[in-house]
Amino acid sequence: MKFRQISLICAMAVTIAGSVVLPAFGMAYETSVGMEAGDSPMDGNYAATNSGVSMDVSYGYEGNAKSGRYVPVNITLNSQLDSAFLGTVQAIAMESDYDIYQYEYPVSLDAFEVAEESLDIPVGRADVLFVKLLDSQGRELIRKRLKMNVSADIAELFVGVLSDEPETLSYMEGVGVNYSSVRIKTFEMDGAKMPDNVIGLDLLDVLVITDYDTKRLSADQVSAIWEWVKEGGTLLLGTGARADDTLYAFRSDILQEDYAPPSEKSVDMGVEYSVNGPGDSFMNLICADVSLKGGTGVLSNDEFPVLTSVSKGKGKIGVAAYDFVDIASFCQVQRSYVDKLFTALLGEAKLNNLSSYLYSGNSAQYWSVQNMLNTGDVDKLPDLILYAAVILGYILLVGPGLYLYLKKREQRKLYRTGVAAISLLFAAVVYLMGMGTRFKDTFFTYATILDTRSDYVDEYTYLNMRTPYNKAYTIALDPTYDLLPITRSSSYEMKPVPRFVGNEDFKVKISYGKDETRVSAQNAAAFTPKYYSLKKRTPNTDHKGLTGDITLFEGKVYGTVTNEYPFQVEKVGILMYGKMVAIEKLEPGETMNLEGLPVINYPINNSFLVSARVTGSYQYQKADIEDPAYMLALSRTNILSFYLDKYSSFYNPEARIVAFSKDQSDSQFLARGNYETYGMSMFTSTIDVKTKKGNETSRSALMKTPTVVSGQYYADSNAIYGVDPVALEYFLGNDLEVETLTFENPSDEFLNSESFYYTTIFKGSLYLYNHDTGNYDAMDPGKTAYKAWELTPYLSPGNTLTVKYVCDNTAENNWYVTLPMLTVTGRDK
Repeated sequence: MKFRQISLICAMAVTIAGSVVLPAFGMAYETSVGMEAGDSPMDGNYAATNSGVSMDVSYGYEGNAKSGRYVPVNITLNSQLDSAFLGTVQAIAMESDYDIYQYEYPVSLDAFEVAEESLDIPVGRADVLFVKLLDSQGRELIRKRLKMNVSADIAELFVGVLSDEPETLSYMEGVGVNYSSVRIKTFEMDGAKMPDNVIGLDLLDVLVITDYDTKRLSADQVSAIWEWVKEGGTLLLGTGARADDTLYAFRSDILQEDYAPPSEKSVDMGVEYSVNGPGDSFMNLICADVSLKGGTGVLSNDEFPVLTSVSKGKGKIGVAAYDFVDIASFCQVQRSYVDKLFTALLGEAKLNNLSSYLYSGNSAQYWSVQNMLNTGDVDKLPDLILYAAVILGYILLVGPGLYLYLKKREQRKLYRTGVAAISLLFAAVVYLMGMGTRFKDTFFTYATILDTRSDYVDEYTYLNMRTPYNKAYTIALDPTYDLLPITRSSSYEMKPVPRFVGNEDFKVKISYGKDETRVSAQNAAAFTPKYYSLKKRTPNTDHKGLTGDITLFEGKVYGTVTNEYPFQVEKVGILMYGKMVAIEKLEPGETMNLEGLPVINYPINNSFLVSARVTGSYQYQKADIEDPAYMLALSRTNILSFYLDKYSSFYNPEARIVAFSKDQSDSQFLARGNYETYGMSMFTSTIDVKTKKGNETSRSALMKTPTVVSGQYYADSNAIYGVDPVALEYFLGNDLEVETLTFENPSDEFLNSESFYYTTIFKGSLYLYNHDTGNYDAMDPGKTAYKAWELTPYLSPGNTLTVKYVCDNTAENNWYVTLPMLTVTGRDK
């Protein structure tokens, strides 16, 4: 059987009375028998009589799915024919914009063969999916209507559980998180069947691995988990007595140093769980005290962090000191502890996004991709001055010019004929002038992000496919790419949801073959945009990339960066959470010393401003679409802004190096065909940033999201609702003896500049909470750095600092105010 397969289901099916029951993720569907071709039962299922092949389908995780995700669809085909069978499996889905998308996979079965495959299908609305089996002549043999279990009233947090005792973790099922705005739904994962491709994990929001030996996972499975985390997934690891087993596959990438053997410790689960006294909330648990690279404690005990997390790309990894199996008895009684755990790890911003996605769907990504791809090829712009000159010449010639000429020659009777001839001549001239500005066939606008690591390169290409005519078209794409349509939700337009019965004509058909992936569109108006996400991973055999050794200490950058690409890169930006170093260009093989280069503080709440500073588009005082240099800078700004929004998290301990090149590979995603393409490629690399010098550490105090004491604070942008006072508690870390605390605002070039649309920076009174007096003390508004002796009354025993911000009443637009970034420097304990 030759599907373009994603993963193979290893367990054999059990055949019972003409149906096949799959022991995989979803529920089984029996093959309808005894029906004549053309029958259409009410439930949507259909099977032709004596077709000689049966098909059974299951989907999702236990029949559950989510809109805008890849959904695993498990298919079993059983041939009773004494000859080979060739055909096609079709999956038909309605996207969020109500267009019908059809996916086709080739099928081949030997005589009497039983084959099992798992396909990952992009499903838009994710409520109904039709799966059909066609023969080699395109005749429908079997149809399955899959009604998916999709929650419409409350957002769900899909949690996969990989454990030797998964039933013990059932206490997580159904728990409401973040004031019950999100509900946990758990699924037992089988390590032997874990996907080895990132899209196989796309349906999950969180993957919990505890009481499990990760040495049993293959290298491809571990690589898929890492890529899934980088794209926004959350990996939660339990340790306890089996810490070595659970951490094995991940320890080299996340652990800062070796840890002591796990030992029994008394863990305070929280005073809120005390019944008869404070001692009720303590549990004796086997714990491992691990230290993560760039990690911060999000749940702490009196002596050690209970849960530590670190950001990786857009996602996050959390490591608990205990095994989640060991706290089962406690959590079965105190289920709100699960809420506390997941809220602390994921953060309210991410949980709120899950809630909003329930209503808005994938529209946010649609609009951001559209914004990134809204620039075009300036060579297609007509020369307005030339057109104006031609039109003016035509008016002068066909009017007084021709008339006076014929009058002088006393041939005025030829005027009408002359007007017609001149009009035809100028029509031909205008047509020829427009040859270079017209599209003759399907054309593409694209943006490609090449994220390079030491051993592989991840390519993310976003594509806008259009045609200049109202006719169907077919494009052949490189089959090594994973393809996902990007559509917007039509629900906000208050359109009624069309009936979907599986017989509708497709709007887009995607056919997967060995040599190409064909995308066919029909019934599309001219220039209607169709957006797609393409991605693939390739080995980095040539060791290309941007490499370096970077130290960030007390606002200064040290170390080097090297261009390992065989071509020059330009507009290089080194971004380190609120701090930036900009380099104009790097030649092939060039190494640049970073010491002494200007360090620019940037606001983290406006990715467009940051991108414009890197690419140089901020230097243009106004838009000029006829200037190729401006359009190039704008295209680069758009793709970098999209990258920062999609692949960068609130706090990331790594440096992101971004760069551009004048060398573009315009048609790398095409399998064949000579089409017009226009777009932009961006090169990125990620490098660990050192924050130590000797026995001192300098780092951002926002490694852990501040606790809101009062007022409204937006953690993902470090901004406040400035109308009311806002008090925040910052955690500076129990591992430091604080020496200096610095409040840093964005650099002056980001302020009061028309090209940066003016960022509102906090102006007003700043107060620190005094633990000795119990009052807030006013600070000098011009003071930005505080020494240890000045902070003594304001630091709590847990090394926290509470700051109150009161904006000036005269501040403009003070409803959304950017706060300073706090940097703490101290000696390691």
